[in-house]
Amino acid sequence: MAFLKYFSTYCFIIVFVVLNGCKNDTNTDGIKIEKADTHTQYTTTCPDYILKEKQNNLNISILLDLSDRIEHSKTIAKDSAYLSSLSKIFTTHVKRKKLILLEDKMQLFFYPEPTDDTINAIAEQLKVNFTKATSKSKLEETTAHYTTYPALLYNKAKTDAELHKGYPGCDIWRFFKDHVKDYCISPCHRNIMVILTDGYMYYDETLMTAKHKTSYLTPKTLNTLKLNTNSWKARIEELGLGFIPANSNLNALEVLVIGITSKNTKQPYAKDIIKYYWSNWFENMGIKKYKIKNAGLPSNIEKVISDFITK
Repeated sequence: MAFLKYFSTYCFIIVFVVLNGCKNDTNTDGIKIEKADTHTQYTTTCPDYILKEKQNNLNISILLDLSDRIEHSKTIAKDSAYLSSLSKIFTTHVKRKKLILLEDKMQLFFYPEPTDDTINAIAEQLKVNFTKATSKSKLEETTAHYTTYPALLYNKAKTDAELHKGYPGCDIWRFFKDHVKDYCISPCHRNIMVILTDGYMYYDETLMTAKHKTSYLTPKTLNTLKLNTNSWKARIEELGLGFIPANSNLNALEVLVIGITSKNTKQPYAKDIIKYYWSNWFENMGIKKYKIKNAGLPSNIEKVISDFITK
């Protein structure tokens, strides 16, 4: 009976997603999916009065790590709560602006893109663009969508992973190399990227090494680096360990990473090492403002998100 109840709820929300925003539809397995380019590059021109307000124009990009980290229900619950908090902070910011100055965006990315059209259709509902022509009802709708859809999206990805015996993963390194400038940076906005990940970086088609730097970091490789003493930082610097820079001149991008965690009992300093890797990576790519946080209670992380965006 519990399964039937969940299945009915699932079907209801899917229908709601479709009816609420689909255009130019096609029918796939009985579900109508919008054909849309969710990663269209933002326009590079804007009026002077908008450009003058650049620091008050939010362009928030969210990158979700759909690796095996989401097989844990607690991770799904926390990520969903983080996204709900983010939407509330974003819409509060929009409400405080004068109507004529509205130029704020928020969108969600996966990389590589899931093959499941339902997941992509849900992501499309989480793409918002507020301008002076946007109706007030869009604010409430945004908050409702970010409260409801993330858990559905994650559970759909989890179900697909079980059916196909593997999670799609997340190629964070390649996203930064090939897409971050086109998708996430606009000259008319303050550009903020939020990444929900456990901090490990791995994708089987993006495994590169340059001396002692790599495009990946896994619990297994971390164990081989012999960094399980309190002198781990000195050893990293001595060997020149870290992530290979994927890009450069990203000074127009701010990054907030949430969810760092590790159950690697052989590596007591794992979280600290992961943060060190990410920090150096960002700095080597020219990112000046960033914050890297462990997974935590949603109420605590909401303050972290708010402080990062509003201060």
